[in-house]
Amino acid sequence: MSPDILRHILTRIQSLKIAVIGDFAIDFYFQKKEQTGDFSVETNKEVHWAQAPQTSLGGAGNVAKNLATLGVPTCAYGLIGSDIFGRDMDYHCQNLAIQAENLRKTPGMDTPTYSKPMAGLVELNRIDFGTQEKDIVQASQDLVETLIQQLSTYDWVIINEQFRYPLLNQNLLEKLQKAMEEKQKTGLADLRSLGKWANNVLLKVNESELAHVLNIDPKLLEKNELVPGIVQNWVNERQQGALVTLGDRGLIYADKTQFHWQPGIPVRGPIDTVGAGDMVVAGFSAARAAGASIEEACEFATLCAHISIHKLGETGAATPQEILDLNQK
Repeated sequence: MSPDILRHILTRIQSLKIAVIGDFAIDFYFQKKEQTGDFSVETNKEVHWAQAPQTSLGGAGNVAKNLATLGVPTCAYGLIGSDIFGRDMDYHCQNLAIQAENLRKTPGMDTPTYSKPMAGLVELNRIDFGTQEKDIVQASQDLVETLIQQLSTYDWVIINEQFRYPLLNQNLLEKLQKAMEEKQKTGLADLRSLGKWANNVLLKVNESELAHVLNIDPKLLEKNELVPGIVQNWVNERQQGALVTLGDRGLIYADKTQFHWQPGIPVRGPIDTVGAGDMVVAGFSAARAAGASIEEACEFATLCAHISIHKLGETGAATPQEILDLNQK
């Protein structure tokens, strides 16, 4: 990318205002050792040792973190609990200057948390808190109503869904999309199960999600010569654009009139792809909201994701200086 264009994007995004609504969570990492030879006097069961605990924003929070790290003024809309992980959520948002007055503490709710025991760089079985909350319908409706009332203040809206019982449902998603259309607001959705109802907003999917949506053999998407036709037919049917991530093969933007395949940047050394999709969502959204072309936004997102995946054992983000440095190589 032209250094001047890149600097313009990085400067422009600092004056934006982007809303992120969806499933906010805490990522809780710690190193775990199970075979210790240390037994509890009370239970006679072997004690597991843990060390190096650390937390960061996860789920929709990871998208918000990535935006904030890029320098984008970011506002969070989600539901959390009044517990230790909720306090950590507040801390991280404050530290990143994420506006969190609409991260609402909900009585009786556990803050959604992905507890991730690690054996070195290998993630073991997760222990999840608060990702299966069912009694949040009224709180979710109130939150969506608040965002709709405040839509005029935003340059872009990111919609996130990933829990088994998510913040949004079909009705709320359709209501939010209708309000965005009426107020001529643009955005991007990253949805695990609600994608077929994202009919009025740009939708981001990965390979496996696209195969599921289309009910096709995932192996078809491994054939580069078939991918353009598959993606183009899909966006023509859904009447809206899509952003398709293809791992090390890059990403595709397509709508009824445009098609762009942005190649991936060759990796160097070990990588950790956890959270790479969130980085693409944040990078593409920031660039497009800043006025970048489709091609420029795809290249910007690719630069961001390349930096992210080379940060091991974390859901990595990309700083403006890291992006400028990578672009010069």
